[in-house]
Amino acid sequence: MIDAHTHLDVRSYEDIEKMAIAGIEYIVTLAHDPYKMISPEVYLDHWDRIVNFEVKRGEMAGVNVLPGIGIHPMGYPKDWKILIKKIPEYIDKIVCIGETGLHYLKGEEELLKEQLILAKEYEKPIVIHTPEKNKKEALLRILDILNEVRIDESLVLIDHINRETIDLIDRDVYVGLSIQPAFKLSVKEACEIVRDYDKKFILSSDLGSLKSDIYALPKAKLEMKRMNLEKRKIEESLYKNAKKFYRI
Repeated sequence: MIDAHTHLDVRSYEDIEKMAIAGIEYIVTLAHDPYKMISPEVYLDHWDRIVNFEVKRGEMAGVNVLPGIGIHPMGYPKDWKILIKKIPEYIDKIVCIGETGLHYLKGEEELLKEQLILAKEYEKPIVIHTPEKNKKEALLRILDILNEVRIDESLVLIDHINRETIDLIDRDVYVGLSIQPAFKLSVKEACEIVRDYDKKFILSSDLGSLKSDIYALPKAKLEMKRMNLEKRKIEESLYKNAKKFYRI
């Protein structure tokens, strides 16, 4: 299993070790907004922790931690363009750009577009956030921006998709399903979407500072087996698609 979207910097070492014990082989940890991200310096410290310390914690716990860095739409400094210029310095140390995307739908479109341009230029995968509220509106705008940038769709993971928005994705991007019952999908809901649709699904726990489950993927694996899902869908959604997307 590959937990394809987490924020390990706000989780304990014990959580990481338990995930390794449960059979998770890789954990992707992404940038987010753990503090008031009021200056580029705060972001740079955050990125350095992800790329250096979180990878080392994974080694200590016996699991491969793969870092991604980007500028999250829920918190970013006014002078964020300084950070856009800094991202290339990390390109060889990361598996993706992210987490980025749209959230409040106020002034974030250029922020997303600039990171998509970098992903296209460096041929780097990019993880795109969709919000809990106004998800449909945000997703439609994200799809428009993808058209504007003309990025290779195999480089794009649109995350936090649910049953209300899955039909809007009419292209060959990767589709992220976040198993986080308090805010996103329950284990059963995520497994039913995998069962009912034929898309390039990537499951994750979206572990962060709010309520989430370090055993989200093992529980999903068990539920899909109980539902008698075909082996192909189980392997692709829990492992193979993430492996291909992140080029592991």
